[in-house]
Amino acid sequence: MIGHAKLLDELSRLMKRSRADATTLYAEAGTQRVSRFAYEAIHQDLAQESISVYIKVTVGKRVGVAITDTLERDALARCLKAAMEIAKHAPPLKDLAPLPQSYRQIVIHDEGPEAARVSSQPFLATLKRLFHLCQGAGAQLAGSFMTGEDEQAVVNSAGVACYACSAVCGAKLVTMYRTLSGFASEVRRRADQVNLEDLLERALAQCLHRHDPVTLPTGTYEVILEPEAVAELITWLGYIAFGAKSVQERTSFLSGRMGERVMGRSVTISDDGRDPEGLPIPFDAEGVPKRKVVFVDRGKAAGFVSDTTYGRLYGHPSTGHALPPDEAEGPLPLNLFMEPGPARRADLIRACPRGLLIPRFHYVNGLLNPREALMTGLTREGAFLIEDGKLKAPITTMRFTQGLLEAFSHVAGVSKERRLIADPAQESGCAVMPTLHLAKFRFTGRSED
Repeated sequence: MIGHAKLLDELSRLMKRSRADATTLYAEAGTQRVSRFAYEAIHQDLAQESISVYIKVTVGKRVGVAITDTLERDALARCLKAAMEIAKHAPPLKDLAPLPQSYRQIVIHDEGPEAARVSSQPFLATLKRLFHLCQGAGAQLAGSFMTGEDEQAVVNSAGVACYACSAVCGAKLVTMYRTLSGFASEVRRRADQVNLEDLLERALAQCLHRHDPVTLPTGTYEVILEPEAVAELITWLGYIAFGAKSVQERTSFLSGRMGERVMGRSVTISDDGRDPEGLPIPFDAEGVPKRKVVFVDRGKAAGFVSDTTYGRLYGHPSTGHALPPDEAEGPLPLNLFMEPGPARRADLIRACPRGLLIPRFHYVNGLLNPREALMTGLTREGAFLIEDGKLKAPITTMRFTQGLLEAFSHVAGVSKERRLIADPAQESGCAVMPTLHLAKFRFTGRSED
């Protein structure tokens, strides 16, 4: 961990060397420790530290961006010089937004870096117990446990100087029994909040079944989508529809439809980077504080996220969703939420006469037709046939091809329980999602096809 004093000091020193008309320095750093295990042993134990410093300069109407992966002062100076040189040769931009001004804050969450510390002896004892439980059930266990700290800082020439630090911890478990497998994951701010035994129970529930998977015909089914599956779909919506760039380019289903009904009344989707139920991010890569933005309000198109550039284009302030300056996708939501409903997950299953329970998807492609949110993907382990409100039998892999506007217009139920979904080992961002009961979901292929 670098710490706020050193990180802000190095960025402030570099800022004094800049001769650009406007300069923004954004740094993101992290430390990760990962233990991977299988066959009743830890087979990989590693630690990794990383840092990226983004330098964005404006000279006249021209902008240059350069990146380095060190805080060494000579390297930072060379990176600043490279950004200035790039700006000299960049095409002029017509309408540059002014830099955010005078936001100064240091945020170290209550679950600070010490929350990611793991005592080796209790962890090894828990892991040994998990292996023993799996062995007793005739199943095999593999997985990983990750802890880490994330830091980010922004300094600009208009007086912004902000820093945030937090811990993140997560686990993934995969269980295998005969031809079936199960999966469970969890992410928390504190290592002691990750309950590995609960995860094992969830994973085993997906694979400890006496029946082999059944192959179902293609067609339209009722589905119960658990939080991981819902998060996959909503994250894709965030990418293709909830950012200002997709709205401006009219590829988003929100474009031209503000105030219109696009989904069922029980659907409310938002982004809130300050909600403690997620993984809070207090400010964006431009140093603008995060604001809550509602995209779908009780089924109606309601809004989208922006940065300073798109905020200027639309005539409103930035919502605090700027990505690092080398990203070409424009502002995007990274802390997605769906409002809960009145039912429990078990009640949703009992209310389904015949359908499919889908814990998560193998992959999703959301680019088929972004304007209608048409997506395709595959089911994964733990998918079950539901008959008369009970789990009947596991099913083989099926492919769906479905427009989400249509599917989310036929919501039969939303659970009151929600789960935080994230993969801190892969990328930033999170989603807090309930379980959804959808009355219509179209499957167009099977694994043998």
